[in-house]
Amino acid sequence: MEEPKQKKLSFTTKFFYGFGSISFGIKNNGFSYFVLFVYSIAFGLEPWMAGLALNIILVADAITDPLVGYYSDRLRSKWGRRHPFMYTAAIPVTLSYYFLWVPPDGLTQWQLFSYLLVCATIIRVFITFYEVPSIALGPELTDNYVDRTSLMSYRYFFGWFGGLTTYNLVWWVFEDKYEGGRSNPELWAEYGLIAALLIFLGILVTSLGTHKHIPDLIEPPEKKKEDEKKLKITTFLRNLAREVFETLTINRSYKFLFFCGLLASLAGGIEAAFAIIFDTYFWDLDTRQMQIRGACIYISPVIAIFLAPWFSDKFGKKNTVMSIWAFQIIFAALPFALRYMDLTYGTSLFPTNDSPYLLPILCVHVVINVAAAIIVFATLGSMVMDLVEDIQLKTGRREEGILFSARSFADKAVSGFGLTLGGILLSVISWPTGKEIRETFNGQVPNEILADLAFWYIPICVIAFGAALLMVRGYSLKREEHEQNIANPDTKVWKD
Repeated sequence: MEEPKQKKLSFTTKFFYGFGSISFGIKNNGFSYFVLFVYSIAFGLEPWMAGLALNIILVADAITDPLVGYYSDRLRSKWGRRHPFMYTAAIPVTLSYYFLWVPPDGLTQWQLFSYLLVCATIIRVFITFYEVPSIALGPELTDNYVDRTSLMSYRYFFGWFGGLTTYNLVWWVFEDKYEGGRSNPELWAEYGLIAALLIFLGILVTSLGTHKHIPDLIEPPEKKKEDEKKLKITTFLRNLAREVFETLTINRSYKFLFFCGLLASLAGGIEAAFAIIFDTYFWDLDTRQMQIRGACIYISPVIAIFLAPWFSDKFGKKNTVMSIWAFQIIFAALPFALRYMDLTYGTSLFPTNDSPYLLPILCVHVVINVAAAIIVFATLGSMVMDLVEDIQLKTGRREEGILFSARSFADKAVSGFGLTLGGILLSVISWPTGKEIRETFNGQVPNEILADLAFWYIPICVIAFGAALLMVRGYSLKREEHEQNIANPDTKVWKD
């Protein structure tokens, strides 16, 4: 049996592989934090209609994610399996993301709903064309145990960098530039232009930067002549479903990571739904304070990009995730729990909103919290990478695209449900409307409502993230087993 090659990747390869996550980070940030707010407040669409549109587009993801994953595993071309999809995505994603933020004037409610639905669907479909093949390149570029974590760290670094940069542009530049601030449609037109250009840059840099590796990547087998004949659509779909199901269920460790991702995305969707609400009303942060804290978050991916591979090498990936995630779940909830105690029982466990210590504490908290989260999820991503060879030895097929597309769709679907659940929770606690906050409560949400929000938010997130953490216990692939797998020549070729 051959010795594992364990070839180390160069900095430039890691850089180019990770850089394209700027595109996904911008898109993800825009959909998580801005779209619902902008279409409801700036463009005047009924909030329930905006929420409905954002959930309907999950149908597109349900179709395109597995198809792109499947075909990007099997495509034979002079540009390899992945790159044709990545190049195809660049222009459609760029144009549709820009037009998302500049709807025509004078649209009726249902016309605006349809406009949002069409633009968002095109974005989600073609970002899948880029994101799934792009992330699937990782296990092909290296089989090195530590380098795979390093690759995912670079990916998360640039994803956070892209999302943070466009997010902070809104608060640092555009908020003061336009009359009415974030409720002014002109602000979002400029945001859309800059964000779309950065998305285009990210896709192009990664696609071109990794292009040179195409000759070194694994190719699928040539189709047999009898396979060239057209199959009935029903036969094709049946074969596709059978292969996808086998790939996703044949490995016990992958199933645990899959459900881990579902639970984590649910909690993440809830967090995103309440992010601006907590900043604005729970902590009472003004624009400048939000700017400062947002700038501090840039430190987090820098910390994670160095620590994630170090922890993986020193302690192993499973141990890294189990220990750091347990700490992060408790640490993330701590300020909210302390403030809840203050609001409910009149204690003084956490600085008040007018305290000069509040902002520094929140800045330190968010830096540590986000850095820990990036380490966890970068490591989880590399754990999926390590399962590629393990699954290949059982199926004979090299199907990184299917493995990552399944997780991608599940994460998006459940995250969307988390956003919806967040809206339901606001209704349960009778959260006041913007008009009520301004006119009835003089811009301040009553303490009892804030306490109710924390009362529900804390246990839901802790339980969801905690359950996700428990799923990681089912991951059983050890470093030694991974090295045995990559030493097996059967992992270097398709045997299907």
